[in-house]
Amino acid sequence: LIFILIMIVNKSELSKILVSNNILKFGSFTLKSGDKSWFYIDLRLIPSIPEVFNYVIESYVAKINELGAVDAVAGIAVAGIPFSSVIGYKLNLPSLIVRKQSKDYGLQKMVEGKAKEKANILLIDDVITTGGSKTPAILALRENNYVVKDLLVLIDRSEGKAEELKEQEVIVHSVAKIEEIFEKCLKLSDKDISLSLIHI
Repeated sequence: LIFILIMIVNKSELSKILVSNNILKFGSFTLKSGDKSWFYIDLRLIPSIPEVFNYVIESYVAKINELGAVDAVAGIAVAGIPFSSVIGYKLNLPSLIVRKQSKDYGLQKMVEGKAKEKANILLIDDVITTGGSKTPAILALRENNYVVKDLLVLIDRSEGKAEELKEQEVIVHSVAKIEEIFEKCLKLSDKDISLSLIHI
């Protein structure tokens, strides 16, 4: 019971942070998938707000502790890298970078960094919508002889529709689902909402 209450409080605080720092935006937006959306989660703002970044990193770490042991983390370029780098440092784990396509110069690698052979890699990103953009990273890590079974994001806005990841037998974990964020937003005080309007 105590554990459940802690998780509810964390998601309430996360929702408050997203709204009060204008990270959760409302309007008309085109997503990477080409779909239209009436809201946008600008998670790339987070590393530029130190107190928010610290809270989010601690939230990721708490979730990883729930998942159990992993050998290394890998951040998907570009948005996942700030999170995975600090998470790796905090947990004393190797932190890799994985691109969605190789560069056409230098070593032309998709995976930067290294972990032990057949390491169980936890893939880190900021958000998931359809999951299609994660597949190249998963395949690249597997081609480098790593095991990838889990993906962790801060916000899951896929509403269970990430079929491509199911085909890859990768389980999606999140600190919070978008429907949970909206549920908590409805309970925010006028003060919290007014703070968000100042930043718009």
